Amino acid sequence: MSEPKPRTFILWRIVDGRSGHDNQSRGLARALGLLAPCLCHNIRAGDLRFGLIYLALRRYPPGEGLPDPDLIIGAGHATHLSLLCAKRARGGRTVVIMKPGLPLSWFDVCVIPEHDEPPPHPRVCITRGALTALSGGGIHAPDQGVILVGGPSRHCRWDNDSLLAQIRTILECQPRVTWHITDSPRTPPATRAALDLLKYPNGKFISHKNTDSDWVSVKLSASGSAWVSADSLSMIYESLSSGAATGVLSVPTEADSKIGRSVEALRKKGMITCFADWDRGARLTPPAETLNEADRCARFLLDGLGH
Repeated sequence: MSEPKPRTFILWRIVDGRSGHDNQSRGLARALGLLAPCLCHNIRAGDLRFGLIYLALRRYPPGEGLPDPDLIIGAGHATHLSLLCAKRARGGRTVVIMKPGLPLSWFDVCVIPEHDEPPPHPRVCITRGALTALSGGGIHAPDQGVILVGGPSRHCRWDNDSLLAQIRTILECQPRVTWHITDSPRTPPATRAALDLLKYPNGKFISHKNTDSDWVSVKLSASGSAWVSADSLSMIYESLSSGAATGVLSVPTEADSKIGRSVEALRKKGMITCFADWDRGARLTPPAETLNEADRCARFLLDGLGH
């Protein structure tokens, strides 16, 4: 007698077009697919001008024609209304990634990084940093490196001259490493222009505008080391999840801010090396452990579905 065919879980992944959010929900969907048969449908959040009406009428037009979902996954505030509409119309369990602006009890599972200081709640899955599509492995060639540059935010100011000085020091001190440098949507135009003008034989700048969604993941998996500007916790955790030796470039940050506390905690755990310590002689070493929070969250969700 043949064994019963394993159940295929239907995933609806609501996307808002922002690369950081997409990377997190894509990482979770990938981890789910590695653990169980899954069929993932990507749906743009769009502009639900009639979202509240759809919610009241139990309708969700973007999902029409798709099989009913087991999990509806979304990252970012722009996906919240879509998550609620989709569940009310078609059922399934909602999974919101990042701390929502709406009450936690409105969603079935909230995946929130510990640095966002989530309150104790039975529906919260607390993660060590942002989810990523990376899970260690890769070549990690010592002669290959990545430099990831973010930009100012409500948590960090920006010092263009200081950041560029740090990058020049890295390029000059490690001439045998080929450094692939990229920016992000938050990078100021002046910084982007200055990066493009760097004239080092071992430094190659390519703007995020000219890369695909997998570029950073591919480079991190192939590189022995990476430097990330301190303003971007999501990129720091993506580097840590890849297993690359991770350094953090200094940006003006209040010591008691969320980012300042998070970077200091990672430094104390031996997960990262801050530029000032490296400049004084500290070695850039691989993280004490490779993070794989997407896998842990995926197991948590599948347990909830009775897998």
